[in-house]
Amino acid sequence: PPRFMRLLEMVPGPKTRKEAYEEIKKFADIKLGKGVVDCKDTPGFIANRIGVFWMMIGVLEAMRLGVSVEDADAIMGRPLGIPKTGIFGLIDLIGIDLMPLIAKAMLATLPENDPFRALYQEPPLITKMIKEGYTGRKGKGGFYRINKEGGKKVKEVLDLKTGEYRPEKKSTLESLAAAKAGPGALMMHPDIGGQYARSVMGKTLAYTASLIPEISDDIVGVDNTMKWGYNWKFGPFE
Repeated sequence: PPRFMRLLEMVPGPKTRKEAYEEIKKFADIKLGKGVVDCKDTPGFIANRIGVFWMMIGVLEAMRLGVSVEDADAIMGRPLGIPKTGIFGLIDLIGIDLMPLIAKAMLATLPENDPFRALYQEPPLITKMIKEGYTGRKGKGGFYRINKEGGKKVKEVLDLKTGEYRPEKKSTLESLAAAKAGPGALMMHPDIGGQYARSVMGKTLAYTASLIPEISDDIVGVDNTMKWGYNWKFGPFE
């Protein structure tokens, strides 16, 4: 959302005058307070090219490894310098029904050899949620929901195996304690949380590295994009 997000990705066209482009950059920086990043005219630009891949693999790896929604978001949040919404909370905020639309738009324009093509799938659970109106915060609920039955508000979470809601539980993974020593300690921990962090972030960082120079000639710009657009504390290369 422009009111809240600092990021502004800018792409010059083949007929854009350099002085006009620089004047707009200056205005966006000084007058609007934006963090302006030069990027190339590629699918999703920089932020969503990386961010959509990260969210997709975060969901699929949680399902594959049997990681609960709470544990996944606890790992893929503050311990890695990412907002506490993690992945599932962020998708609830964006709208679960938008995710397949965004992915299909990406697939329509991505290069044939892009790893996202092999990665993408729409799990039956997601299809069912969208069909039944569980599209996130704007719908009847999403991966999280507030149950108001009995006059008492109870935060519930979706069980990825059964598709049923249950009361939210606080994550007690040992890897979360290890994460106090830094992201590296988290990703090297042997428990399921460490495996999840290593798999999701390892694949995301490798994907990001493979996109240079396709999406940007400047790795600092890529890092700033994820910090200003997705509110990550560290950019991928950092």
